[in-house]
Amino acid sequence: MQRPGITRERLVGLCLLGILLFSPALISIFDRGGSVTSFGVPLLIQYLFGVWAFLIIGVGVIVYRRRLDRLPPLEDEED
Repeated sequence: MQRPGITRERLVGLCLLGILLFSPALISIFDRGGSVTSFGVPLLIQYLFGVWAFLIIGVGVIVYRRRLDRLPPLEDEED
């Protein structure tokens, strides 16, 4: 059992990480004007969609784990 409020703290932490990852300082590292590509997709686009997908998956994992913690335990059926 997790302590109360841990889910909220994790979501706030993920939000702060998202703010950091979408800051102009980090985005400028990956902005190469389309000259650097992988499979024809510019590095900046890959970075933006990768971070976006990471944040969505992170929220999903946090919320799913909270749901699992709230489910009642399965009871063994004795025949």
